[in-house]
Amino acid sequence: MRILLEGLEIFYKMLLDCYGIWSWEYDQDRKLLYTNSLQQYFHGLLLFGRNRDQIIREHGNRNDAPLIISNSIGTMWAVVFLKGEDGKAEKYFAIGPVFSGETSKHNHEQLVEHLHLSLKNKWALLDCMEHIPYVATTAFFQHVIALHYYVTGNKARNSDFTYYMTKEEEAVKQEREWQQQPHAPLINEKKLLDMVRKGNLDYHNVLADAGITSPGIRMRSGNPIHQAKYSVVAFITLCTRAAMEGGLSSECAYALNDTYTEAVDNARTISDIAMISHTMYEDFIRRVNRIRRENGISRPVRLCCDYIDNHVEEELELRKIAGRVGYTDYYLARKFKAEMGMSVNAYIRQERVRHSKQLLTATALTIEEIGARLHFCSRSYYAKAFRESEGITPGEYRERYRGSHEG
Repeated sequence: MRILLEGLEIFYKMLLDCYGIWSWEYDQDRKLLYTNSLQQYFHGLLLFGRNRDQIIREHGNRNDAPLIISNSIGTMWAVVFLKGEDGKAEKYFAIGPVFSGETSKHNHEQLVEHLHLSLKNKWALLDCMEHIPYVATTAFFQHVIALHYYVTGNKARNSDFTYYMTKEEEAVKQEREWQQQPHAPLINEKKLLDMVRKGNLDYHNVLADAGITSPGIRMRSGNPIHQAKYSVVAFITLCTRAAMEGGLSSECAYALNDTYTEAVDNARTISDIAMISHTMYEDFIRRVNRIRRENGISRPVRLCCDYIDNHVEEELELRKIAGRVGYTDYYLARKFKAEMGMSVNAYIRQERVRHSKQLLTATALTIEEIGARLHFCSRSYYAKAFRESEGITPGEYRERYRGSHEG
């Protein structure tokens, strides 16, 4: 435990240097033991004001999970607890405050009005708020998971977090959000959707910028997981339309929309939701890119690919597919191999492996269940096909791409 606590100094420095996030340590009586912030008074007011000190103390004495505190001015904190032998919290470790979405200077002035501060303190607080960093919620939660591990030696997931905001503050925050533009910044939205329409594979920087600055679609929900689900479902709808404008068939686009929307609905953590959103976005872009690249591919072969993509979890037979596109199985097999450079069966196997990657990261299905769902004859055959495609086993893929996001 001592080794982990000693590593906090390096962790605090990384948070400050890379993200501008301040760190705090308090004893059980709320005495400040350490901070690297120069605005101690006002940040303490934001963290402990409005009886939040009592909430923090009560939570720390009966719960081991990190506590996420948000308030009506749009800032967010995280508090992690070091317990004594009696199970009571003897130290509080906090990071924050951060903004998780964009607010303007004018908005800042509106946000502090209800705090009823003196004019001097009001302007001092506004100056303090100018230095609060903007951090994407998903990124902030990963820092919380790391802090919890350093302090307690235990792993945590986003679904373990407890969220707190007073009813009064939540009402103020929701009213403010409904008065604002309900969509993410237009320029980010346009760039993101243009990438889908054009099938532009050089999308990573645009996606990263949007993830940092965009608060997502605003809905009436005090639950961050519900908020994330609403945002991503809305984003899926926009990407579906953009993909159809880019040339993806409506049948394929709507089928993908249903698949990813269902995955979001079943997701349990913000990390899962973020992974599904990223996978969906990349999937639409790659499909549009392939259509634009494959202008030389005949309509029957393209219809064959679309049918396989849309029915990847069903039994797929060459004879049935050929009947759907109006060819004999012999002729379609030859034409498909000549144009695609692989057999129909090889393409089916490739698409099933691709689809299984989504199931591995976005569902709790076992590897055996995923293999059976995608009609691989055995777990070993599924593992072999997956390794040939991805270079690692399905279990290794799940551990790497799901476990790393859940901490």
